[in-house]
Amino acid sequence: MKTVVITGGSSGIGLAMAKQYCQQGYNLVLVARDETRLNKAVSICEALCKPEQQVLSFSVDTTSKEALNSCSQEIHSTLGKVDILVLSAGIVDCKRMIEHDDESFEKLFKTNVVGARLAAKAFLPSMIENKSGQICFVGSLGGLISTYGYSTYGATKFALMGLAGAMRKELVEHNVGVSVLCPGEVDTEMTANEADIILPQTRLIKDIGGTLSADYVAKAAIKGVKKNRFIIVPGFKSKNAYWFSRVFPKSFACFMQLVIKFSSRR
Repeated sequence: MKTVVITGGSSGIGLAMAKQYCQQGYNLVLVARDETRLNKAVSICEALCKPEQQVLSFSVDTTSKEALNSCSQEIHSTLGKVDILVLSAGIVDCKRMIEHDDESFEKLFKTNVVGARLAAKAFLPSMIENKSGQICFVGSLGGLISTYGYSTYGATKFALMGLAGAMRKELVEHNVGVSVLCPGEVDTEMTANEADIILPQTRLIKDIGGTLSADYVAKAAIKGVKKNRFIIVPGFKSKNAYWFSRVFPKSFACFMQLVIKFSSRR
């Protein structure tokens, strides 16, 4: 029986993917900081599993190298090899660059980039040894297209793209695949919490792009990982935006500037 490990698995996209992997017959390991939410997520997933499937959880801060290494060792000793690693732990903040304080900047990078790198490094040696495995970073469309108000958040997601792109090349010889999930706005608790602080310009841009359900995004992610796609962009509008920004960058930039000017005058 295959095993999937999901960091940030107690809510949002991570939990949505966890539920779908349970329904597909995987053993599941959820890793998150909040133990109360983690226990609730475990109960939800166990209800979807067959008796032979195992659901484990670890209350771990993904920015702690020691905690992640200890967690990895325990998982391997209990379940054997890990087939899929989903790196979904992350936070968001919507501020203009000039207004973003240094502490918040460093916090976002530590959680979104350093934490993802440490988690990947904790599980990679076993994947390399077994010459099999898939790693999926949960990025963002904001890591492919620079977005007003996301100078720091976007920078962390662009950093993930660079990290994952290099890893994908480095791990080919070991038969380990690397993907990056790049959704637009997703209907999650994190998005709901952002509603009180999001800038009007950012809000309008995201309204144009639309909002996807976590289940829809999870389904697209699992399908993309199975096919070892590098960049996974769920949703018709998001795919079109990414394509337009790549093929017609000047026109796309002009359109975005018009949207920003319009929203700034409202």
